[in-house]
Amino acid sequence: SLDAHAGTGGAPREWRAREIEQGSLAYGEEVRRRGLPTGSAVGIFAQNSVPNLMAYLGILRAGYVCVPVNIRQPAPIVRYVCEDADMRFAFADEAGAALVPETVEHANLTPVPDRVPGPRAGFPAVEQESTALLLYTSGSTGRPKGVVLSHISQLSMIDAVTAGPDSGLFDGQRGIVAAPMFHMNAQVFLASFLAGGGSVVLMSRFDAALFAEAIPAYGVNVLTGVPTMIALLHSAWQDLGRPDLGSIRNVYIGSAPVTEAIIAQSREMMPNARVLNSYGTTESGGGLFGPHPDGIARPPTSVGYPTPLVDVRLDEDGALLVRAPSMMTGYLNLPELTAQRLKEGWYNTGDLFERDADGFYFFRGRADDMFVCSGENVYPGEVEQAVESHPGVLQAAVVPVADARRGQMPVAFVVPAADAVEAGEIQDHVKTQIAPYLYPRRVWPLDALPLASTTKVDRRELMRRAEAFMDAERAGGRMGEP
Repeated sequence: SLDAHAGTGGAPREWRAREIEQGSLAYGEEVRRRGLPTGSAVGIFAQNSVPNLMAYLGILRAGYVCVPVNIRQPAPIVRYVCEDADMRFAFADEAGAALVPETVEHANLTPVPDRVPGPRAGFPAVEQESTALLLYTSGSTGRPKGVVLSHISQLSMIDAVTAGPDSGLFDGQRGIVAAPMFHMNAQVFLASFLAGGGSVVLMSRFDAALFAEAIPAYGVNVLTGVPTMIALLHSAWQDLGRPDLGSIRNVYIGSAPVTEAIIAQSREMMPNARVLNSYGTTESGGGLFGPHPDGIARPPTSVGYPTPLVDVRLDEDGALLVRAPSMMTGYLNLPELTAQRLKEGWYNTGDLFERDADGFYFFRGRADDMFVCSGENVYPGEVEQAVESHPGVLQAAVVPVADARRGQMPVAFVVPAADAVEAGEIQDHVKTQIAPYLYPRRVWPLDALPLASTTKVDRRELMRRAEAFMDAERAGGRMGEP
């Protein structure tokens, strides 16, 4: 059975599997009662909560398409998502209701839905190839894109995680989820625990101190997060007097390249845990990589070896191409982009990878983040890896700023590992690691890298800050590179 603990800021409540089952049926019946045609898009405007989970499951079971909406986005973007999905009905909590457009009818998310129907409530059978989910990307390359995911793609992804090489990791275990439920990371993690018969501590949002306190309080065994979340957790853990996190057995870190420093922090906090670098995308799903079939130990920063039923290869630029049952059908209303990214069954992730002699893969960064400096291509991930190889740097993010002579030039924001480290020392170190023209012309320290609403590093915000710093320098009369 499933015990889901809703960490919503109030008193935690424990939910049994039967309650979640009944609640999901009630939410599905609520949509049916509205008279919407089967296959219609139904939105969820809400923070993480068990009613959110019930609504999500109910929408799918009743034969509709679930559209979890990012309520941290500006209203015009939310409106665009609703129009693009042709959404006419949604469920919303108090935090999300104000963002629901007037064109979309909505009902409140409540802990106990009014209607509690009988088993399956007479819902029609759902075709495996029919659309289950529309997950909108963060829009890092423009407006958000609706990723069309079928029922069979979601079942395949769950099978890859719970019945694959790492199948025992979720069996009877207790996880903790603080990533937003409109993001694939949370979707994969929740689905894995539901299917694996485990239990979940579900938090309404990520708060590093509450997260650190919840682990020993609930005996959490498994957690997932992005590198910046781990760095924030480590800081909170120290501030709280280093509480015992020894119950953790497995840590999954994804959504961005993972450094040795982040792995070291994870092991310091959670000495009994395996720390695993994971990888997945909204378009391809999760469960793409796992342990080596010959039992070869996975290098710490590798995402692993391709799992059964998954084919991967690298193109001439080092971009990862994937062919897997969990892949998307395509992008909603974007046939040209779909044809560009999906060719002969292969999805081009746009993520840059390397493969070692044993067949392990290493995530190096996004091809879309590439910019040009003095006619040379600069891939931020390559520069970040060099910066983070300095022992005094915990995390780094490299972005471009405008430059009169070069067009653009790289600058870096760093989170120091402990004591402050001089910018010049970092720059000198980087010049010994990669081509000299790639070194960051400015280095600015931060307590933590800013996160976008998807919990990934917010590169747009960093570019805005970098340009502001450069404008201040120019106004002060400082010109040229250091």
